[in-house]
Amino acid sequence: MKTAIAMALLLALWSLPANAGESGDIDHERPLVEQGVLGTVNVLRELDVKTWTNRVTATGNLDFSPDWHGGPADFTIDGSGRPYNPKMTSGASVITYTLPGLRTVSSLVICYEDVGNDAPDTVRLEGSADGGKTWFEVFKSKARKCEFLKCFKPAKVNALRLTQECAETNRHGIRTKEVFVYADPDAPPLPLFGGQDSGAYSFLRDLWYADKIKMHKSLKNAVWTGHPYGKPFVPFASTIATAHDGAWGDAEEKGKRLYLRWDLDKAYPMNYGVISMATNGEVRCRLGLHPAEFYTANGNLDPGQLTGSSIKDLTGRGWILQKAWDKDPGFLKAFRLERPGKYNQMLLVWDAYAAYENDRWSHLEMFGSEAPDAGGAPKNPQK
Repeated sequence: MKTAIAMALLLALWSLPANAGESGDIDHERPLVEQGVLGTVNVLRELDVKTWTNRVTATGNLDFSPDWHGGPADFTIDGSGRPYNPKMTSGASVITYTLPGLRTVSSLVICYEDVGNDAPDTVRLEGSADGGKTWFEVFKSKARKCEFLKCFKPAKVNALRLTQECAETNRHGIRTKEVFVYADPDAPPLPLFGGQDSGAYSFLRDLWYADKIKMHKSLKNAVWTGHPYGKPFVPFASTIATAHDGAWGDAEEKGKRLYLRWDLDKAYPMNYGVISMATNGEVRCRLGLHPAEFYTANGNLDPGQLTGSSIKDLTGRGWILQKAWDKDPGFLKAFRLERPGKYNQMLLVWDAYAAYENDRWSHLEMFGSEAPDAGGAPKNPQK
C-alpha cells in the first residue's frame, strides 16, 4: 500500500510543468513525507558523538579521479555534496555501505553532480543483514535523468550495496554526489540524540518536515542586505542543491552582510554542525562561505533590529558565537560547537561577495547528544 501511494505521488510530482520547480514555495518531498512513505532520518549519516566521525563506511569498486573536485566513494555520505568521481565513464559503479547496526530502511535518494548528464541507466540496491556475507535484492530500477528517488518494501539491513550502470553514451560517467537511505517511518524511531551505542543522527530535517522549524531571512535595511533567491526547504531537503537551483548566497547589495535565522519549537541538544557549499562543478562557486559565523540562542532574538552586524553587535544582544570562519574556501564546514548545549535558535551570518556565486551554500545539518560527557573534539578537527 505504501509503495502504491509513493508511486502515485511521484507520478503527480513528475507531471508538473517544467517551470514549476522554479518556485521557492514548492517542496517536492513534502507530500511523500506527509503520507509516511519517505523517511527523514538518513541512516548513512550516523556520527559517533565522541569523535564526530561517520560510523558508516563506504567503499567503491572503481578508482576515482580528483577532477572537477571529485573523490572517493565516501564523498557520497560526507554531507559535502562533492561527487564520487570514478575514472571509468562506462560500466558498473558499485558502492558498499557498512552500517554499525541493523536498521529498517524503506526509501533511497541519489543526487548526481550534473543533473541530466551523470545519472546512470540502471540502479540496483542490495541489502545484507549479516555484514555482507549474503545479499538479497531490494530493488532494481531504470534511472531518471535527475535526482533518483525510490520507495521500497521495508528491509532490515546492516550493509547496503548500490550498483549503478551506464553505457558508453554517458560521456561523463556516473558522478554520484550524495546518497540518502531513510529509516522506515513505521519502524521504531531511531535515537536522534545519541543512543546507548553513542550514535547520533542529523535532526533538523526531521524537525523541518514536522513543521517545528521556522526560517527567517534578512531583509534589506541600513544594517543588512536581503536575499533575492534561495528556497526555504533547500537546507533540509535530501537534494544538495547546486548554485543554480535554490542555494543561498546571492544578495541584493554586495559587500554587506546577510543572515538566515531558524527558530525551533523548543530547545534541542546541539553539539556538532555541518554546512555545505553549493556544488555543480564550476570553480567560481568554490570560494567558500566567509567571513561567516554560526550562533545559537535561547529565546526570541531578532538580529534584524540591531544597529550593527559584527560579532560584537550580535553577542552583545545575547547570541552565542559557536564558530567563526575568516578565510575558509572549503566545500564543507564541519564544526564542533564551542559551547554545546540545548538551544531553540540558530543563526548563520555571512558576507555578501561582490563576485558572482562565490558564496552560495545549500545544506545544513545539526547533530546533538543528551549525554553531558559527549561531544568531544573530533579526531581531525575541521576549520
